[in-house]
Amino acid sequence: MTISNIDKIHNDSFGLWISGLFSAIGGNSPGLAFTDQKDAFFEILRRWLADGKVKFCKPSDPLGEVWNASDEEILDFLQAGWPQHVKDEHDIDLNNYFYDLPALLWVGPDGKIFGS
Repeated sequence: MTISNIDKIHNDSFGLWISGLFSAIGGNSPGLAFTDQKDAFFEILRRWLADGKVKFCKPSDPLGEVWNASDEEILDFLQAGWPQHVKDEHDIDLNNYFYDLPALLWVGPDGKIFGS
């Protein structure tokens, strides 16, 4: 999948909640369909987990301990909870999904972790 402005998306969303990342994808990709925004969201997370740019807290400790699972396990968890009936970014169920997720942790260039 080709994602435009991925570095700008990273800069715009660094340190924000995961909903901020989702919004930055749409904001930096005018005209992107919601389903494509969703696909880009998971693809970006896949890439950034692999590159060590982001981490997540453990689901059992959603605001604490870093989740040391495989990238695939983390993505499977995130995708399994996605509300399939949601059709746009402003749906309350999407908002609830984001707030129910473990915290997104951002890894700075120096390796320091920043909570969202």
